[in-house]
Amino acid sequence: MSASDVRVWLIIALITLIVVVFRNFFLFAPRSWQPRGLVQRALRYAPLAALAALIAPQVLADLQAQGQWGMPVLADAKFASALVLIAVIRLSGNPFAGMAAGTLVFVLLRTA
Repeated sequence: MSASDVRVWLIIALITLIVVVFRNFFLFAPRSWQPRGLVQRALRYAPLAALAALIAPQVLADLQAQGQWGMPVLADAKFASALVLIAVIRLSGNPFAGMAAGTLVFVLLRTA
């Protein structure tokens, strides 16, 4: 193993450690450090915001490339499944139910 290989693996290990520490910080932090009020409420919507941030650019880029704007846009499997995913997560508060519903809509429209 060369020095550059060791450096790459060291960077990967450090990034992994940083991600694990920051993601689990509030699980092990003292109660006085726990988020309260507005921050606590905002953290409830983080999964929905992350899903929307990951899905929306690709869906909109696909629609623009196809030139589909208007009512036929609902026939697009990606767009319709993204709408269902966001709606189900927003209404139920359960990201897994949203992913299941979005996947189901995508599969049904893709095979139709």
